[in-house]
Amino acid sequence: MAGSNDNKDIVSMNQVRDLLFGTQLRDIDARFQRQETRFQREVNDAKEALKARLDSLENFMRSETASLLHRVNTEAAERDAALKAEQRERIEAFNTLAGNISAAEQAFERRIAALSNTLDNAEQEIRKLVQAETNSLNNMIDEKYAAALNAISETASQIRHDMVYRSTLSSMFTAMAVKLSNQWSTDLMEVTIGENSDNQAEHQPLTNDE
Repeated sequence: MAGSNDNKDIVSMNQVRDLLFGTQLRDIDARFQRQETRFQREVNDAKEALKARLDSLENFMRSETASLLHRVNTEAAERDAALKAEQRERIEAFNTLAGNISAAEQAFERRIAALSNTLDNAEQEIRKLVQAETNSLNNMIDEKYAAALNAISETASQIRHDMVYRSTLSSMFTAMAVKLSNQWSTDLMEVTIGENSDNQAEHQPLTNDE
């Protein structure tokens, strides 16, 4: 019973409230409905604008990302191409340098071989010249030796001849000396005898006839 009384009181209060504030409440509800609708529309517009901005930003980011990726890929490809070109140039330069070095080595070897041949030829020529000069010197020495032997032989012959001649002269001089000595002795004896005779004549005593 108490519950039914409370319900009646509530209904009565609602009726009273509707009578007193019904028009204002309906206006307030209408305003709230309009504000809510406006707010909902503005929220939806903001959502749409935000979505559009997000879509535009996403498209911009996608475009920028794609452009950046394209730029990165392009730069990477360019760097790769430049690196490959540099490697190719280095390989070509290395091959060229190796070829030049090989050519220089071959030219140096050819020069060494030519110089060796020249030295061999020069050595052979020098040996020939030395042999020729040695032969010429030996011939000259033989000639000088033969000439010296001839001169010595002639000198010895002359000396022997001179010795024979001197021996003959010595014998002749000795014979002449002996002959002259004998003659001088004879003359001296004669002179001595003559002087003795004169002396004896001078010392003889005088006679009366004198």
